[in-house]
Amino acid sequence: MSNNFWDEQLSGDDPKNEADKSSRKRIDSTERNVNINVTLDDFPVNNWDSDNDGQEIVDWYNDNRMAVDEKTLEFFKSGSSVKSIYSRSQAQKLLDFTIHTLEQEGCTVWNKPQETIEIHPGASIIGLLGGWTFAGIWCTVSFVALFFVGGPVLADIGTSDWNATDGVITESGVDTSSDGEGGTTYCLWVEYQYTYDNETYDGNVLSFSKDNSCSSWSEDADEDYPAGKEITVYVNPDNPYDAVLETGISGVDFAVCCILPFPLIGIVLIVGMLKNTVGTVSSLFNN
Repeated sequence: MSNNFWDEQLSGDDPKNEADKSSRKRIDSTERNVNINVTLDDFPVNNWDSDNDGQEIVDWYNDNRMAVDEKTLEFFKSGSSVKSIYSRSQAQKLLDFTIHTLEQEGCTVWNKPQETIEIHPGASIIGLLGGWTFAGIWCTVSFVALFFVGGPVLADIGTSDWNATDGVITESGVDTSSDGEGGTTYCLWVEYQYTYDNETYDGNVLSFSKDNSCSSWSEDADEDYPAGKEITVYVNPDNPYDAVLETGISGVDFAVCCILPFPLIGIVLIVGMLKNTVGTVSSLFNN
């Protein structure tokens, strides 16, 4: 009887039996009806409109996972049939599948994501107003500048079919001026005579865009147009008083083209503000 007693005690302390008990506990845990009550509002995201926002959900999963290995955003996108996070509904599908994964793993205790960054609706509207004001000023200034610069460029391109005639330089020179930073600006000027339909005319336009931009000329620019030099003058067939020395693309001062990126930046700003406005308004209504 004594032997039976000790046999029972030893068998009760058997590691195999303890492992069986632990296994049963884990099975019981996975069979519980666990409901992980985490919503999109618990995440520090204002507008669910990028995969970077979706990564917040993935990071939360990896912090609470029961699995050994971490999972990636691509895993959850594939499992939830979401190609990319571009709206709140797509983010909700991703979160639903993530929660389902945790529940299947037997997660019974979890930490919520860090608290959502609260932005007062008034602050969002003020931010939008500031952004639209900046974008509006940028676009207005850049497009006005483009108008004044683009006009002479288009005028130069329009001279490509003007009639050529003989002419002569009567006088030329380079005017200089200094700016506030100590730099020097050189501006070439020329005067010439030409004959068209047996009549003599005076002209002083090199090209329309180059006459509107002096900073591109060097100190010795007049050496190409010495007095008495015979030249070819291009005359407007509809008005012989209009003439230039350089026509079409060759007459365009490409230094003025540096203004072109500014209107393009303005367009990008407008597109960005439209996207932010739609996202902010949607977020305010969803909240």
